[in-house]
Amino acid sequence: MALGHPVELAQPVAPRRRALERAVVVGAPVVYVVALGILIASWGLPVARDQLFFWVLLGLAAFSVSAWRTWGAMLLSWLPWLGLLAAYDELRGAVSVDPGHAHVTAQIAVDKWLAGGVVPTEWLQRRLWSPLHLHWYDYAVWAVYMTHFFAVWLVAAGLWRSSRRRFGEYAVLTVVLTLAAFVVYWRYPAQPPWLAADTAPEVTRIVPTVWDHLGVSSMSSVYENDALVNTVAAMPSLHAAYPLMLLLFFWRSGRGVRVGLAAYTLAMAYALVYGGEHFVADIVVGWAMAALVFAVVAVALRASARGVQWYRSR
Repeated sequence: MALGHPVELAQPVAPRRRALERAVVVGAPVVYVVALGILIASWGLPVARDQLFFWVLLGLAAFSVSAWRTWGAMLLSWLPWLGLLAAYDELRGAVSVDPGHAHVTAQIAVDKWLAGGVVPTEWLQRRLWSPLHLHWYDYAVWAVYMTHFFAVWLVAAGLWRSSRRRFGEYAVLTVVLTLAAFVVYWRYPAQPPWLAADTAPEVTRIVPTVWDHLGVSSMSSVYENDALVNTVAAMPSLHAAYPLMLLLFFWRSGRGVRVGLAAYTLAMAYALVYGGEHFVADIVVGWAMAALVFAVVAVALRASARGVQWYRSR
């Protein structure tokens, strides 16, 4: 009988441990969602890059408690990415110039050529915008515009959970596109419509107006400040480039995905033009850059894969 006691005492331990593990696996995501909701309600949306990355990583950890051994690999994959993009923020602010020295004539000329002699932003706002009465489409424009701060990184989180290989490809594509845009900001500072002297009297920056009306705030960044703001980093439009990048990256994911992302790309373009954030020329250049970078990265990744296969086959 003495030999049987340890077995009798150990029998209920395993069920209790499994129940505790299940409670943690289910409870961690719930705690995360509740905490994020309270934080947003109290301090605002986490649109700053460092705040957003922190909450994305915390969410990935909360939804993968059962695979906690992967957390180290997750940090090793995400933190260099954050570091590169933080460096981009610093550099973008460092190359800012006085708006009076930034380009705008060429963008206006291209927009007029494309739109039959009018600036599309002016034309749209003259017919649709009323500062004393916000319409449903003004709120829709604000919502579409705001997805720029979340979509790319939430997609990255989904890819991290579903395919590490695809996540790596996506991270490379995003970083290369972002840094390529910085090079153009540096060499070709450009005014947006709301800032341009030729259009500013007729153009309202709609998104901040709607934001103020909604009373929505945003969390403060740990490192970002006014010194990093570059009001003449309008060419190319990364707001327009990222949606097309997503469309190209997920092109083989099915017709429904292609249609949805194509609609998102066009909706973002409309929001940027109507909202006074970008000229059509900025958007076209952003699309062209996204397509070019996608092609270059795809070729480079295929060449790298062939090189690895050749090395392993030696």
